[in-house]
Amino acid sequence: MDHYSPRTFPKHSAMTLWPAWMKGLTPEMALIARTELGETPEKRAEALKELKILIKEEKSKGFCPLEDDEFLIRFLRARKYDVDRAFTTLRNYYTFRSEYSGVITDLTPRDLKRVLELEHVFVSPKRAPEGEGLLFVFIGSLDFNVVTLDEIFAAGIIGAEVGMETEATQVCGCHIILDMHGMSWRKFKHFVKPSFLRCFATCIQDVLPIRIKAIHAVNQPVYFNIAFNTIKPFLSEKITNRVHLHGDDFKSLHEHIPPEALPEKLDGHLGQKDFQDFKTMMIQNTPLIERINTYTYNGVQSKQACKVQENSNVTTRKLFKVLNK
Repeated sequence: MDHYSPRTFPKHSAMTLWPAWMKGLTPEMALIARTELGETPEKRAEALKELKILIKEEKSKGFCPLEDDEFLIRFLRARKYDVDRAFTTLRNYYTFRSEYSGVITDLTPRDLKRVLELEHVFVSPKRAPEGEGLLFVFIGSLDFNVVTLDEIFAAGIIGAEVGMETEATQVCGCHIILDMHGMSWRKFKHFVKPSFLRCFATCIQDVLPIRIKAIHAVNQPVYFNIAFNTIKPFLSEKITNRVHLHGDDFKSLHEHIPPEALPEKLDGHLGQKDFQDFKTMMIQNTPLIERINTYTYNGVQSKQACKVQENSNVTTRKLFKVLNK
C-alpha cells in the first residue's frame, strides 16, 4: 500500500479540481487541518473559548471585534491554533482596518463595483491541486487615469475576505498571482514606493488571517528586481522563499497551477464567463462583507457598525452565498 504525507493529495484530473466556492472540507483537507494545524473538535472549542476571553479583556479599552465563531476560526487556523498569535493577528487586522478605513478597508463589493468591472482582480473558480485558493491581480494592465492603486488593493482585499470565508482556503491557504503584462516604467513607479510596499507586506503577513502558500510574479519587467529588493526587508524569510518569478514562461507557472485553474491570458482555460461569475459572486456577498465591516476599535465604531444593530442570529457563515449556476 502506498503511503502519502499529509500534504500530498491524490492526483486530480482537470474535471476534479475542487471549486473555489465550496462549503466544508474534503477528507484530504480535514486531514491537513488535523496534521498541519493541530485542529480537533476539542482543540477548536477550547481555543475559541480562550480567544474570546482575550477579546473580553480588551472590550473595556474599546476593542469590540466581530465574534462569530466562523470568523474567529480564520485567525486560529492561520496561526495553527496558537491563541496568543491568533489574538495578535486579530488586533493587527483591526489596527489596519482602522488606519485605512474608507480608503482600502471597510468598503463593500457594491462600493467597488466599478473597479470589479475593470477585471483587474479575479479569484479562480478552481483551486490549485492541493486545495489552495487562487487570487489574481492583473497589475500590469492598470490605467491610473481610470483606477487608483488603493482601489485595486481594496478590491483584492474584498476578494480575499470572501475567499477566506471558505474553510478550504482557511485550511489549505492560497496563492497570489501578480500578472505584470503591460507594465511600463511610469506605472511601475506607483508600486515601488516604500510606503505601499510596506503596507502590502504588512497586510499579507501580519494582518490577513490567511496562509500564503506562494506568490507568483508573471510577465514581470526586467526592472522588477527593484521592487522585489525594496520589499524584501519587510518580508519574512518564509514568505521570501515562496516568491516565484516566472517571467513569460507559462510552463513554469503551470508546474504550480494547472491550466484548468488559470485564465486564458496566462495560457489557461478560463474565459470571460468565469470573470463575470466572479463579479456576480462578489456583489451577492455584499451582506457578508458588511457584517465583517462591523466592529469597534479604540472606542470608535466603524461606519457599518453605526448603521446596523447586532443580530446574533446572523453570522458570516449564514450570510456567505455561493454562486448559483
